[in-house]
Amino acid sequence: MIVRMKKITILVSEKDREKFVSRLRKEGLLHVKHVQSPAHHEITFIEDKISVINKMINQLRPYYDPKLPDRRNPQREREHINAAGATTEECRGKRELESGLKKIKKQMQWYDVWGKFSPEDLEKIKEAGLNVKIYVITTHQYKDLDPGENYRIIKKEKGYVYLALISKDPEEGLPVKEETVPDKSYRQLEEAAKETQKRIDAAADGLRNRARSFQQLKNTLAKLQKELEFQNVKFGMKEEGRFSYIQGFCPEKKLPRIISLAKKLKSGYLVEDPDDPDETPTLITNPKWIKIINPVFQFMNTLPGYKEFDISFPFLAFFSLFFAMLIGDAGYGVLFLVGTFIARQRLKKLPWEPFFLMYLLSIGTIVWGAITGTWFGAEKIQELPFLHALVIPNLSSFSDTNQDFIIHLCFIIGAVQLTLAHIMKAARVINSLKALSDVGWIMIIWGMFFTAGTLIAGKHFPSLAVWLFAVGLVLTLFFSNPEKGILKGIPVTLVNLPLSVIGSFSDIVSYIRLFAVGMATVIVAESFNNMALAGGINSILSGLIAALILFFGHMLNIILGFMAVIVHGVRLNMLEFSGHLGMEWSGKKYKPFGG
Repeated sequence: MIVRMKKITILVSEKDREKFVSRLRKEGLLHVKHVQSPAHHEITFIEDKISVINKMINQLRPYYDPKLPDRRNPQREREHINAAGATTEECRGKRELESGLKKIKKQMQWYDVWGKFSPEDLEKIKEAGLNVKIYVITTHQYKDLDPGENYRIIKKEKGYVYLALISKDPEEGLPVKEETVPDKSYRQLEEAAKETQKRIDAAADGLRNRARSFQQLKNTLAKLQKELEFQNVKFGMKEEGRFSYIQGFCPEKKLPRIISLAKKLKSGYLVEDPDDPDETPTLITNPKWIKIINPVFQFMNTLPGYKEFDISFPFLAFFSLFFAMLIGDAGYGVLFLVGTFIARQRLKKLPWEPFFLMYLLSIGTIVWGAITGTWFGAEKIQELPFLHALVIPNLSSFSDTNQDFIIHLCFIIGAVQLTLAHIMKAARVINSLKALSDVGWIMIIWGMFFTAGTLIAGKHFPSLAVWLFAVGLVLTLFFSNPEKGILKGIPVTLVNLPLSVIGSFSDIVSYIRLFAVGMATVIVAESFNNMALAGGINSILSGLIAALILFFGHMLNIILGFMAVIVHGVRLNMLEFSGHLGMEWSGKKYKPFGG
């Protein structure tokens, strides 16, 4: 349920402004709407400190080890700020050392190809009257070389030839770029690499020591963010002479506490109904058993607008059904149920809602899988007497004659869900003629249900459908915009009506995905079963191979099933159902100051 809000404006004297804001924060009830954009040097100062602390946290995060004890002496905010520069310098120095080490190792790799000689050896050869030049050429270039040239092949590898040209003439060379010999010998580079690594390790130790203040830094950041929120509220108030006023939104039931505070501080106040739904925050309260759907909304980052609908319950009901039909396998449901139970026992500190949602979804999947006779995609399992008794013949996954029935059932589910959307819309405007337009849409939806059943599932098209279309179109055409006048609203409605009617047919047909994806899950599972058992199991090796095929095959099928739930199960609720409700999901979360 979306909680009703009240808009409240409170007037305080300028000298009591800070005291009032402080008391308001303690109450933690008012979602503040800034009357003016907060601007003050104090705000800028705090924002700068937050930026510094944030940067320091990000720099030290890779070096934080929760197993190490925190610093015994808590550091103050000023000490953290003062340490930020040194931390940045240490991080920069470590990065430079790491970059230098990469260059050294690249030079060492050069010697892996040419041999670990010393550049001084080349100088001695040169003093003896010989010049050595080294080259890397392609095999194609090598074929064009004169066989009489004074070169020696050092190595051939991956289409390249590594060779050295030895000559008394310093000008003699090959018509390709000469390789540059490193200035330092391999041993010198090795020593440099060891020394650089030591310095890197020392820098890392220093940063790990600084990271022992990581939690203190996060606490300091949290305090600064609260202080910033306080200053934003304080300087977001509008000044009018010796007075300032603040505006915000408060749940209607909590309003007496805000009024009581205003009276205690001898402040003036004005309570109004929200005049702009777009700026009014949304607060949803539901019973615990409905709250289990909240993780799905949080995952999608969606929130209904203040004047929109809270669809938590219908979403939970239909999402559970869609999940069961899309996964469609009772064996998988048992795995989900057991896995959720084990995870809950080990992760008791995590929020409870996701676990109880998975309990519900798992049980729903087991029920659907049982009545369709689907247990790990194996038809022989459902032939067991007890399990076979649970199967509803018209829903059996292994029957070739009931596909039209299941498709028709999907259309029924779609028509029911879309009908519910228009009932909810009509109930909101029940005292208006506009409610009749939603009645019309319900008729059109069921007309489209019969149409889809005829065209796709081979059902008889009843004469009732014609009357549903006729009456539904008339009601929709005349009463969609009654505020303009019944006749004057017709041209406005007529512009979009044809496409909307066609769209309603598409919406009904869209529910066929429940059948298609559910059937695909069964076929994939059955295919992996057949693949695993095709050669028989007559040895330990064949048994192991069959077990691996079954494990990875069914794991893949489960992953694809979860993807289908996200793509199709969520879509039917968020697009088709919400579309008929007129949902825009434009909500702004209720965030009370100090709450």
